[in-house]
Amino acid sequence: MNDNESKLAWLLALSADADPARVAETHGVVIGLLVAGPKQSDQELADQLAALQVGDWDSEKIQQQLGPAISTLRSELGSPDMDFKPLLPTDDRPLEERTRCLATWVTGFLAGFGTSGRRIDGGDAAEALRMLEQIARAGLDPEADDEAQEEAFAELSEFVRIATLLLREESLRQSA
Repeated sequence: MNDNESKLAWLLALSADADPARVAETHGVVIGLLVAGPKQSDQELADQLAALQVGDWDSEKIQQQLGPAISTLRSELGSPDMDFKPLLPTDDRPLEERTRCLATWVTGFLAGFGTSGRRIDGGDAAEALRMLEQIARAGLDPEADDEAQEEAFAELSEFVRIATLLLREESLRQSA
């Protein structure tokens, strides 16, 4: 089982739902917690996930079962190659589904990030947060053609990826 299959397996278990939007939202929550608290321990993360009632698992089970997957997520977020990507349906899925999953991923991310109480005051990181709040309400434009909507989705997905990494860097800077 490769890293992506491993992450998907634990996210399915944690989200307790095979709906792609629920899986995306769960991934977003976990990433939001990791971005807001980049120096937190696995135990602190597990406690937060349990407190948020992400799945039916308690803190101990989360830590025991998810340790390797969390390590993989931490590595992706900290990679100098910027390997991190939100977990979303593949391009062969309908655009409507991918757009809904992107919006729910961002909603989950904002919930996880907001749980930390971290404040972002001004600058690019604050602007990125404001933009993410707008993306959480993303939907398809019935007036736009398919190609334009695909391009818009690709741009929004890339923005979400870069904004996530920017917010992590800001959190690291504030934690120093």
